[in-house]
Amino acid sequence: MTDIGLNVGYEQNGSKDNFSRPMLVVKKFNNHMFWAIQLSTRQKDFDFYFNYTDPNGQKVSAILAQMKLVSVKRLKRDIYIMPKKLFNQIKQKLKSFL
Repeated sequence: MTDIGLNVGYEQNGSKDNFSRPMLVVKKFNNHMFWAIQLSTRQKDFDFYFNYTDPNGQKVSAILAQMKLVSVKRLKRDIYIMPKKLFNQIKQKLKSFL
């Protein structure tokens, strides 16, 4: 879980004042920075959304178009470790945009 501050424009916002956006860590660069993709419980049928069901049975979307470089100082807690097969599917979809 991370706290990425206020969103602007078309970025997805949370529902409460102290909302923390769940994010998937895609690539760690060093002990200070990593790439992350925002997650949402609202699934949409767009090319830049990757819909899946998490290990807790929750329907989730990885919003691929909102990948960000994030400081580790924003990390709050771990939610779950994603199965490697699912993580690789998300990475493949992300690579298809490059």
